[in-house]
Amino acid sequence: MGIPPRFIEELRSRVSIVSVVGRRVKLTRKGNEFWGNCPFHNEKTASFSVSDDKGYYHCFGCGAHGDVIKFEMDAGGFSFPEAVEKLAHEAGMEVPAVSEKEREAEKKRASAYDVLETVCRFFENRLYSSAGREGLEYLRKRGLSDETIRRFRLGFAPGGNALKTFLAKEKVPEDAVKAAGVLTFPTDGRSSYDYFRDRVMFPILDRRGKVIAFGGRVMDGSEPKYLNSPDTGVFSKGDVLYAASLSSAQAREKKEIIVVEGYMDVIALHAAGIERAVAPLGTALTERQIAELWKYAPEPILCFDGDKAGQRAAVRAAKRVLPLLKPGYSLRFITLPDDLDPDEYIKERGKASFEDFLTSSCRPLSAQLWTQLTEGKPIDTPERKASLEKDVRDALEEIKDASVKNFYAREFKSKLWELTSPYKAGPQKRGSFKKTARKAYADRFRDRPELTVYHPSLVPEKEEARMMLAYLLAYPDIAAEFLEELAEWDISEPKVRPVFSETLSLMAETPDLQSDELKELLKNAGYAEIFKTIAAETEILSKKRASPREIEDDIRKRLSLLKRKSAEAELKRLAEEISAANDEEAALLWERYRELLKAQAPLA
Repeated sequence: MGIPPRFIEELRSRVSIVSVVGRRVKLTRKGNEFWGNCPFHNEKTASFSVSDDKGYYHCFGCGAHGDVIKFEMDAGGFSFPEAVEKLAHEAGMEVPAVSEKEREAEKKRASAYDVLETVCRFFENRLYSSAGREGLEYLRKRGLSDETIRRFRLGFAPGGNALKTFLAKEKVPEDAVKAAGVLTFPTDGRSSYDYFRDRVMFPILDRRGKVIAFGGRVMDGSEPKYLNSPDTGVFSKGDVLYAASLSSAQAREKKEIIVVEGYMDVIALHAAGIERAVAPLGTALTERQIAELWKYAPEPILCFDGDKAGQRAAVRAAKRVLPLLKPGYSLRFITLPDDLDPDEYIKERGKASFEDFLTSSCRPLSAQLWTQLTEGKPIDTPERKASLEKDVRDALEEIKDASVKNFYAREFKSKLWELTSPYKAGPQKRGSFKKTARKAYADRFRDRPELTVYHPSLVPEKEEARMMLAYLLAYPDIAAEFLEELAEWDISEPKVRPVFSETLSLMAETPDLQSDELKELLKNAGYAEIFKTIAAETEILSKKRASPREIEDDIRKRLSLLKRKSAEAELKRLAEEISAANDEEAALLWERYRELLKAQAPLA
């Protein structure tokens, strides 16, 4: 029995081909792709390319090429069903048994594709007929050339039941028409009728370029202004991005994709040569669409209109993406001036101006979110300040990735302090903060001569970093409790920093990761040399034979000492800055100094 094509597509989208190939081939990242020596022929220079964005591997030496399933078949000697079964198990998916019902459903889907293609050609032809004159005039008034109209396969749905009559003449079976969603079939016994009437038609294509649905725009100002096909066996509105198949080439080339609000915005940008624009289908951006965008670029740019509706869409998108954030993957935002939409902007100011504005005015998600949290909210009372702080905490709780959440918390904490500190401005006596800060720092170390000789917090960071990494690799189940604190540690040692970060990411992604599995993943990621670097620390741990409780206590103590060391360095830095600052700056720095001093527990 065959495996349903939809299941195969879902499997390919869920499984990282880089991770699968990386088990057998040592890969090195270069840009958005990974390179290594081809496993299918002997070579000394890496010519084997693997890309998650593209979903395939390619060897420029021997020509080997394929997707993740083919790699498992060729590299592992599996049959097609065996490779699918293996990958599905790793992805937590169950390979469906293909029943007669499923086979029948696949036939219906195949038939629906055929009907939709036929309907698309019908609409295209009608646009250039007398029935479509009004629609063609509308498109030309919007500045679209015949070439652009043909590229996007734009068309026109006549009034009445013109499409129903055409399909009947073509003897298209009613079941196939129902599966395509192009006619409405009332449940009260009335006859079926055309779903789209008197509308300019925008075919919606999947990533392969197959017609899966339509969007239609009225000519007379009636509502709804835009109407999309209903969900069918081949179309789900929340999964699809308009013009994705036409945008993929430039998006991957430039590693950038632009999200706009509507069909005409997409078409206007493409017509101007900005061929990396897509749009959701008249709804708020969904989680599935965000995941789809990340296949093209790690930080898609949301370019919504400057009016209230566009800004509401930006707010919804910022909130929607928070639980999905992961290292390197986010959203960026841009608001066009003067309430212009992209179509209007391009017409008024041209492609070069749009590209320049895109480069100069993009703001990161953190800036967009901060604006949403603070805009229009007075903070002139303690209660209002507390309310803002609560809103910030609530937003941070939406972020699931520990590392990303930590960096957002640090940035927003600093911004909150700048907004709410009573020492932001105001006259101060010259030199008062400088003298007080120097005295406070000196008092902290008075009568503590041992600190000039040895204190646990003064253990070289290099040694501490290696020992902590050894703990992570040996006891990931115990160390997992400290992920957020570990993510705050800014390691300076070049050999340890990248593998430490990768280790934390792997542990965050797979909470139950065991030591052997973690080590294997790091080796496959190209970090095999790190085990030599921390050999001495690993040997120390192997001789300890400590209990889980002792291991946990030791990690906690080491983290506490690291925090203390970091705080002492920050206190010293602030004291030096206060000494060199003017009065107003010194007031701000002194408040920060006092807060840090208050938070510090007495030295042990």
